[in-house]
Amino acid sequence: MTTPYTASTTATQVAADLSSEITGKVVLTTGASPGSLGAFFVSAIAKHSPKLLILAGRNVSKLKTVATAIDADPASSHIVTRVLELDLASQGQIRQAAKEVLAYAENINVLVNSAGVMALPYSTTANGVEIQLGANHVGHFLFTNLITPKLLSSPVPRVVSVSSDGHRLSPIRWNDYGFGSGKTCDKWRAYGQSKTANMLFAESCGKAGRQGLRAYSLHPGVIHTNLGNSLSMEDFKSLS
Repeated sequence: MTTPYTASTTATQVAADLSSEITGKVVLTTGASPGSLGAFFVSAIAKHSPKLLILAGRNVSKLKTVATAIDADPASSHIVTRVLELDLASQGQIRQAAKEVLAYAENINVLVNSAGVMALPYSTTANGVEIQLGANHVGHFLFTNLITPKLLSSPVPRVVSVSSDGHRLSPIRWNDYGFGSGKTCDKWRAYGQSKTANMLFAESCGKAGRQGLRAYSLHPGVIHTNLGNSLSMEDFKSLS
């Protein structure tokens, strides 16, 4: 690190500091659609010669838009990208995506679990789990565990889960994580529960210490991305 990081530090600055850690790595990032935190992340590290960037998400055409932008940038035009269809709200599709990853010739050095939804009205995943807990945590939990062989084949594998300061909104509701099948659901508490789950997942991965696996969770800061596109100012005011 060459400079201290502050609240105004950008992904571009961090990537420049960690350039030697990025070079030659295979990085799989979930939620890398345009306007997302994942897209900003892969675009930033693409300038520092990773071996391969795997962009995962529900909408393949949107992922290709980000891949095309990386290729169009002279600073990253030499970088190889690959898109992976991954719907974290469907365990069946997650298993299909993981099967595809396990068939790759390359191992995975870094998995960044960046995809997420925020403060949605109550609904469930294809498997009946409250949508925010299901997509933000359960989907990533399943996907990460399924592709663990590809991670553990790397010298120093890393799993990074994007959590949020929003974890303060709710612990895990062990006795009723489904909010009474929606009858008592508060969308912000549901979001907080999912972000707490992200942190606990990172903690459990780290404690497991499987063959040197390193796991982290983080609060990315308060930034404008497409995560909040469906929310109004009234939604945010309800947090105060």
